[in-house]
Amino acid sequence: MSYPVYFVNAFTENFYKGNQAGVVLVDEFPQDSSMQSLAKEFGFSETTFVKRMGFGKYHIRWFTPETEVKLCGHATLAAAKTLFHDVIPHEKLILFQSLSGDLLARRVGEDIQLDFPIDEPVKFDSDKRIVAALSQANVEEVLYAPNTKNLLVVYKDADTILSLKPDFDELNKLKSANIFGIIVTASFTGNYDYICRYFAPWEGICEDPVTGSAQTALAPYWCRKLSKDVLRGFQASSRGGDFTVQISTNRVLISGKAYIYLKGELKRGY
Repeated sequence: MSYPVYFVNAFTENFYKGNQAGVVLVDEFPQDSSMQSLAKEFGFSETTFVKRMGFGKYHIRWFTPETEVKLCGHATLAAAKTLFHDVIPHEKLILFQSLSGDLLARRVGEDIQLDFPIDEPVKFDSDKRIVAALSQANVEEVLYAPNTKNLLVVYKDADTILSLKPDFDELNKLKSANIFGIIVTASFTGNYDYICRYFAPWEGICEDPVTGSAQTALAPYWCRKLSKDVLRGFQASSRGGDFTVQISTNRVLISGKAYIYLKGELKRGY
């Protein structure tokens, strides 16, 4: 007996780009400790476990190498790609039940569109040592995304985002129960409206390649700031990835592509 396992690059069509996720299809969830151990063994920023609840309906859970999380965008995109490609190839809609409520994934042309709850960022008086550990560059403003517990640090220009070299040793000393990760961002010109990066050293992820859940806070911030309804974003990690975002009432629609690069079977009893 075995579980189907897929390795998927999310928010890209490229073998060497995007954010890697493990997708494990299960008939019943293994013990939490087993799922956590497997996520650590895979070493991806997220491994997702997907259980079928009914036709087109699935229960989804996400694990970093260190902990289970309430929401993950790129691993949801990876799961949707896996299901649309191999399990329900003729369907156009998936409902995921999760710790963040019901999430939808839709086929939209060549893309998959995720329908996530909005995470409206609010003004926040952050620990200045955290901001200083990111960079000595001047900060435009600091906000907080309450649902995902992410700090949102806005800089003046894209060059600053590209050149950031956070002091992760210092950041690890400043672990806070109220902050899961740190989004850094600035406006961009050309093919994209904004640029971002994401750091979560306290959860075992120094830098995440492409972070779908971060867009639930970035989308409302930049749509309002730039007075636009639909935006193109770019995450400037070493692997890189891009997405399209828009606001729909109290939801954020995040669209992107994904690339399955490995399929296998995991023996039960791990």
